[in-house]
Amino acid sequence: MRPALLAAAAVAALAIPGIRIAHAGCGGGAAGGAAGGAAGDSWYLRATGRCDRDSDVVGLRRCTRFAAWAKSLEYPQIILEGGALIRRFPTLLGSQLGSVTHGLESFTYRMVQPAGVRRLDTALLSSLRASVGLSRAVYAGLEVDLGGVRQPGATSAETASAGVFGSPDLRPGHGVLVDSLGVVGVRAATGFGSLGVELAGGLRAVSYSFHSSYHDCQQATSINALGAVAEARARGELWLTPWLAAGATLGTSVLERNAWMGGLYLGVHSRAYGGDR
Repeated sequence: MRPALLAAAAVAALAIPGIRIAHAGCGGGAAGGAAGGAAGDSWYLRATGRCDRDSDVVGLRRCTRFAAWAKSLEYPQIILEGGALIRRFPTLLGSQLGSVTHGLESFTYRMVQPAGVRRLDTALLSSLRASVGLSRAVYAGLEVDLGGVRQPGATSAETASAGVFGSPDLRPGHGVLVDSLGVVGVRAATGFGSLGVELAGGLRAVSYSFHSSYHDCQQATSINALGAVAEARARGELWLTPWLAAGATLGTSVLERNAWMGGLYLGVHSRAYGGDR
């Protein structure tokens, strides 16, 4: 009699749709889930409309197809970074020519530097860059740095002509700097973050401002200059979360002596821990 009652209870449990004694443990992670997990989970979701868990751990996921967590591995890693930099570089004023107008009079002037001395500009910049992983260790990207020249290299302006009241008095002010760079580098994972080296190269555009005084007239003028950039850098970063890292970078110019840069940044990665774990 007792075996008959147990058999009847088992048949009833299978016949009632709302009863499920055991299933594949959120995506087939339990033993035997490989065969019945996909079909069983689909049946369970249709019958109950529930979504019990949302985890990327293999075999412990509902509401997506099995192994959907690995879909992002089909795409390259993308890294977005933002930070602040300081740069020291040879001034681009050199022997640049400029002009300024006061009323009906126009004056031309030339920038002059001491002979044999290469004066340096100091600039503070905000940096934004996006890079793509070409392989596990190699990456390439684009970087834009924008800021101001806080301390222009020591130069003086010589006017080439004089007016009714003599020559204007030109005094240098601040400047605006934009660096547009391409970057390629290699990185190696550590237990806490990563270390890497890279090369950056591109174009630098600077607009130097001047304040001109002539008699009782005040005027603003500027000189625009372009220059090449080529730097070798070292970088190191520390993981704050699986997708967010804080880092520091330090580099030197391969074109000019005594030119260097340094900065701090935050980076957001499209793969947890940069895909290294």
